[in-house]
Amino acid sequence: MRVKLGNPAHVGRLLAYLAFDPTVVAHRIADDEIEVSFLGSFNADAQQMQTELRLRAWIAANPEAVAVLRE
Repeated sequence: MRVKLGNPAHVGRLLAYLAFDPTVVAHRIADDEIEVSFLGSFNADAQQMQTELRLRAWIAANPEAVAVLRE
């Protein structure tokens, strides 16, 4: 799953947040975009759900951030 952020300055903070979970693989693919995947037997729907849940939690802690989930 890809996450596009409204402000490239937020990319580092989101990557740091995701890095605390050893089952998450996340890396920057553009100035304002990251790619996220989860280790394990997740189908596409489960990958999307897990990404959405993590992203919602991060946005709750960073309400100034704008993020769009993309496949």
